[in-house]
Amino acid sequence: MPLHIVLLAPQLTQPSSASLEEEWTTATALADKHSRTLLSIDCSEHPTHCEIQPSMTFPSIFLLQANKPPVKYLGPLLSKSLNNFLSRSTRLQPTPLTQVDDLAKFKTSDETVFILFLPRPQEFVTSVYEDLAQKYKNEFTFGTVVGVDKLLEKERVDLELKGVLVVYKPLDGETEKLDLTTVNSGVDEIEKFIKESSRLTITDLSPWNHPRLLELQKPLVYLFAPTPSARDNLRSQYLRFAKDYHQQFVSILVDPHLFPDLMPQLGLLDTTRFPAGAVRLVAEDKIYPYPQTEEMTLGRVQGWGMRIWQGGVEAWVPGGGEKKGGDSGKKEGGGDSGIRIQGKVGTKRKVTVGGGGWGKGKGKIPTIPGVRINIPGVRRDEL
Repeated sequence: MPLHIVLLAPQLTQPSSASLEEEWTTATALADKHSRTLLSIDCSEHPTHCEIQPSMTFPSIFLLQANKPPVKYLGPLLSKSLNNFLSRSTRLQPTPLTQVDDLAKFKTSDETVFILFLPRPQEFVTSVYEDLAQKYKNEFTFGTVVGVDKLLEKERVDLELKGVLVVYKPLDGETEKLDLTTVNSGVDEIEKFIKESSRLTITDLSPWNHPRLLELQKPLVYLFAPTPSARDNLRSQYLRFAKDYHQQFVSILVDPHLFPDLMPQLGLLDTTRFPAGAVRLVAEDKIYPYPQTEEMTLGRVQGWGMRIWQGGVEAWVPGGGEKKGGDSGKKEGGGDSGIRIQGKVGTKRKVTVGGGGWGKGKGKIPTIPGVRINIPGVRRDEL
């Protein structure tokens, strides 16, 4: 069955369209190598061809298949992401795997790959997994290994266990596992694992994943840059820091052309100045835009972030109203940061670490250059 991805847009003559045109050209060349088709239509010349859905906005990208409704692409506007999306559309979701070579290739076939390993067939678990694979098939790749001992042994799956769900993230070089023996209700816990474990160390923001990232109730760190190369530079610059604090907050790269209203919504009022950044404490409903008059280096951002946790930075309020200050004893980090601030702004502040917080499961807090934090019960701590 032929597959086509179609870009619907006015002529790509605006400055903001330059990166999209470059990514589309790269994606088209890669798709041609695999006998796939990417087409672009100038809606200013062919308006009738662009009426795929009511209330269309442009540019829009759709997957078109014979005898199937069109699927709107809501991922990052990157060549690799477009081709990964097209590849997913050609796969059976989930894909049964029986050979060692097939398994090895499959694990690196996408940015995020889930594989369900079952020592023996289990109708309920398989049914739940298949439903979730269909729900998230546009974003991730799903596979299954059922009763194939050589593959189970290669992945070190205990044949006595109920089974295990593994996510492979080649870009991060990491895997995470959900032991199905510990799963009680099934559907909710498996879906929660898919939502949380699919998050990369630094995630490219898209209309698909933004609502899901907000649902995590963790602090969100937004990094804005107008071109793919500039965002790659930010990724390299912040990768180690984001990896150290992956469980405490969510690091996000944002294409401002894909989210044109997001910078002003986060208090970044100069939409021409890059790089730009902001922190959103979802659980606290607070926003902290990084000062656009200051150079945005890793060291400066780390220091500014620590001042937020200390309560020394006031939250931004839309419309220029009074800023929100930190409350005594308030949990500043939101989500599962486990950090609580005691005292008032301007006084010496004491940091305590609560359950499930910094260093959970490791017995330590990741270091922040230039800042010493001691753990209560180990040595007396003041910041």
